[in-house]
Amino acid sequence: MPFHFRLAAVPWAVMCLLLVVLAGVILRRQRASRVARLFCLMLFLVAGWFLGFAAMFSTTTPTLAAMFGRLAIASVAFLPAAVYDFTATSIRSYVRHRSIVLISWLAATLFAFLILATDFVIAGTRQFSWGGYPRVGPGGALFLIYFFVVLALQMFEYLVEYRQTTDERRRRRILNLMASFAIVFLSAVDFVPMFGVDHRPVGYVPVFAFVLFAWRSIRSHRFQAITAARAASEILDTMADALFVIDAEARVRVINDAVHTLFGYTESEILGKTIDTLEYVDPEASISRTLRDMMRRAPIRDEERVFRRNGGERIDVSISVSPLHERDMEGGAVLIARDIRGRKRAEEELRAFTVKLQQSNHELEDFAYVASHDLQEPLRKIQAFGDRLKARYAEALTNEGIDYLNRMQSAAGRMQSLINDLLVFSRITTKAQPFAPVDLGVIAREVVHDLEERIHQSGGVVVVGELPTVDADALQMRQLLQNLVGNGLKFHKPDVPPRVEVTGNANGNAQIVVADNGIGFDEKYAERIFTMFERLHGRAAYEGTGIGLAICRKIAQRHGGDIRAYSSPGEGARFVVTLPVRHENGVID
Repeated sequence: MPFHFRLAAVPWAVMCLLLVVLAGVILRRQRASRVARLFCLMLFLVAGWFLGFAAMFSTTTPTLAAMFGRLAIASVAFLPAAVYDFTATSIRSYVRHRSIVLISWLAATLFAFLILATDFVIAGTRQFSWGGYPRVGPGGALFLIYFFVVLALQMFEYLVEYRQTTDERRRRRILNLMASFAIVFLSAVDFVPMFGVDHRPVGYVPVFAFVLFAWRSIRSHRFQAITAARAASEILDTMADALFVIDAEARVRVINDAVHTLFGYTESEILGKTIDTLEYVDPEASISRTLRDMMRRAPIRDEERVFRRNGGERIDVSISVSPLHERDMEGGAVLIARDIRGRKRAEEELRAFTVKLQQSNHELEDFAYVASHDLQEPLRKIQAFGDRLKARYAEALTNEGIDYLNRMQSAAGRMQSLINDLLVFSRITTKAQPFAPVDLGVIAREVVHDLEERIHQSGGVVVVGELPTVDADALQMRQLLQNLVGNGLKFHKPDVPPRVEVTGNANGNAQIVVADNGIGFDEKYAERIFTMFERLHGRAAYEGTGIGLAICRKIAQRHGGDIRAYSSPGEGARFVVTLPVRHENGVID
């Protein structure tokens, strides 16, 4: 017979049966609770441990004893992970510690595999006078480190939660659970025989005490019946907003925990007093004086008021008031107060930012005025006197003098172009027009007509395909297309006539593509070219101020869109403008 009756196996078998029955009862009654399911998982793992030991002590075959010993220790390997998962769930920290929970389960699975399939953790059995027992392998110390580290982390989580919570009932429950696990951890003494010490295993004793001690705490902590009243209480106490139930005289009858958090009042300090205790208003406009009128009109939603904390500090709140129709509370109301100090600060910052933005716009307009009048006037004089000097005294000047004069006039002309482009850039927002439906095909053909002379001089061609109609500022669309088409004509290869194609579509958003066969550029500069005054080529090779593409991007962004550039050196360039087809209101954003 492979098995025979031994008294040493009886307590292990009895405890195994009790644990399975207890877990079955809990699952039948509380299967919806994750805490209950995890507690049952711990019970089943311990039952597996006890069943393995009961079979190990009862068998007469060393091979079977070794097998049952491995099964028992494999069940023990999963216990730290189950205990930590249970702890994280019961104190509502599972989301924060999800990674630790997953790592502990992975480690448990790995050690269980090593225990069952190798001699790394368990290397056979050792015979004692009271029966056979698993013998530790070369990796046994590593397994014990994992075992005790995870259990220490679990106790640390309970300690942190105990220090942080202010609810006395919750603190007592945590203390009870800590005591329960401290008791069950005493069963770790059964690891000692694995190292050759002649110690009869008695792990079922602390486990039995743990089940008795922990069941009471866990049942009161999580396994209570979920009634409507209990659910309502839980909801009220987890609300971030302060809740007051007031009677017809505006006296406070019920509060939630957020009242203490937000205003600093305890139940004894606020219950029975009128809600006016919290208000910073004229008594005639207080809630108690106006409650009936407020209720007669309609429930109040998000009315801003100023309340005071227990120490006198003012708090901006938004209140909502709904009538309460209860037999003993007729004429009362439920008042919810939300802290809006953060929102008020954000609104104030937004107002301050808006003021600064308006000041900046005014300064920009002032600059535009100065640029268009005060700066251009001396430039015109420089150019005018330069022309007179050349016309009247050109014969008297040396070649070097003529060169200096030409350079001066050229610099003045570049300055004039730069000022004009800066004015165009600043007026994109300051002188913008409301959006209206714009046929981009018509605009593109007008641009081609305006550029006829440049097209003729370069020997190029501009092809306009189908283009959509969008809500836009027509003048700015003209600027956008003129800059892009003009660039396509300007940056052409020396011996190749330029060809520029303008096409588009409207699938969701409108997309306008301007492609050329010009010199192209390295795509690493695809963002840099939209920066003010940024040039990839010298003025000697290609004229311009380096502002044109910056104007294009600002126009696109002002219309709620964007512009992107794609190119390779010598392969031409492609500019893609994306714009909304419609705007809700035809005004400047």
